[in-house]
Amino acid sequence: MLVEINTEVLKKFGITADDFLYLYLLHAKADYVGKELDLKPNLQDLQTKGLIKLGDKPSEHTVRHEFLTIVEDDFDRMWSELVSHFPLKVMGASGLRMLRARDANAKTNQKSKRAYEKYVGTDKTKHDYVMKCLKNELVHRKLTSSLGYMQQLQTWVNNNTWEKYDTIDNEKATRKSSRITRKL
Repeated sequence: MLVEINTEVLKKFGITADDFLYLYLLHAKADYVGKELDLKPNLQDLQTKGLIKLGDKPSEHTVRHEFLTIVEDDFDRMWSELVSHFPLKVMGASGLRMLRARDANAKTNQKSKRAYEKYVGTDKTKHDYVMKCLKNELVHRKLTSSLGYMQQLQTWVNNNTWEKYDTIDNEKATRKSSRITRKL
């Protein structure tokens, strides 16, 4: 089983990787894997933080809604958020270019939607990561006047283009793009 752990979630809730993995496996009904891994979660702390409800036996422990909102979300809501932030059209070198359909559920967006669902599923942390990268790309492209070269939504999703903009430093782009003029 492959489980991605977003360190931002660990910091936000003040939990350890063992805590997160225990909660995740419990939610996925795969807590037997946790026994094989010899996880040592701090159950009392998790209950105090409202992430778990402890039962009399470990088999009666239940994950609370607060944790579920971290790892799961309604896919359609995530898809709509992505489409609403993704540019509709840009002015390219050869004129106006459409990057996506206006309606998130339009037929022309369906291939992109399926590919994005395959990547994200119901994992809100993955979606939040993609949204952060999209916002970085948009800021970078505006600063460097390269918005006209942005990929269409389907290409962007299929190629996981957001990964290129994970750690981009937009402050450097701002410094480079500022013009230096001299008086003659």
